Amino acid sequence: MRRLMRLLSTRAGRMRRDERGAVSVIVALSMVALLGFVAITVDIGALYAERAELQNGADAAALAVAQDCAAAGACTTTGPDASWLGAAATTARSLANANARDGATNVASLTSPARYSVQVTTGTRDGATGAGALAYTFAPVLGIDSARPTATATAAWGSPKAGPAVLPLAFAPCEFALGGDIRVFRTHGDATCSSTSPSGKVLPGGFSWLADPSGTCTVRVDIDVNATIPSDNGNSLPSGCSTVLTPSMAGKTLLLPVFVDVGGTGSNGWYKIRGWAAFELLGWNFSSASYHSTTYSIAKCTGSCRGLIGRFVRFVSFDERFTRTDLDPDLGTALIYLSH
Repeated sequence: MRRLMRLLSTRAGRMRRDERGAVSVIVALSMVALLGFVAITVDIGALYAERAELQNGADAAALAVAQDCAAAGACTTTGPDASWLGAAATTARSLANANARDGATNVASLTSPARYSVQVTTGTRDGATGAGALAYTFAPVLGIDSARPTATATAAWGSPKAGPAVLPLAFAPCEFALGGDIRVFRTHGDATCSSTSPSGKVLPGGFSWLADPSGTCTVRVDIDVNATIPSDNGNSLPSGCSTVLTPSMAGKTLLLPVFVDVGGTGSNGWYKIRGWAAFELLGWNFSSASYHSTTYSIAKCTGSCRGLIGRFVRFVSFDERFTRTDLDPDLGTALIYLSH
């Protein structure tokens, strides 16, 4: 009996040792799985955060380069002059780096895939070591040491197509001149200039009011081919504009239409719009509203003078109230947008 008890005791000890060994194996396997989950949680999270930074940097860089290109003219890598790339690369790196937590990003490529667009691709760069890869913390346990994420953004620009004219008016084509002096633009014709419309009409200078049925001093204008907009034959400031044309408007740059043709008479009159120009509004004089009408010695509008004081300027805008077109009437105004 004693011998049997000893045998049973010895066998039970072996079983306990075997169980401990099995538990060790299970714990070891569980640790590998746990580290795998940690790798997924921590390292994949870091990868997504890195991609978000790279995308923000690519977006900002593309928009900034597009803004510079739109202001200076189309950027192209297909023509004989690609000198814009140097300055553009500097701008792209600066904006891409500014959107990285460690202030470091690699601009992998910068191209102009079309006449009115630029494309920027960003990639990982470690701010401390300069390495071009994102080092993982736990994933090496699974045999994955690093990743090389990238992000691409394309920004394009075009001429304004349709949007709100904050002042319901359209300038005569002969008035438009970029880089000109500050001057007075009078209502309903100006003897200083004239032009001929496609239909053969003589178009005097100045500007004309457009019909504003809502009385809000704003009218939506579209430059679609053959699109016309009704005219307002009055000489006074339209209803609603006296509360819009306030001193806070002075110094602002407004997108306003330039017409190319006229037709009809009286209440049936209409204008065909050529495109949108950027007008720096500096002053005005109307019977119901006047501001800075004598401020500029070369551009005074007093007494019976009714008009705006200002000048046409080159202007790049991100105004989302406007739709865009690739047609370029060369009025010096461009709208920038992300196209990816």
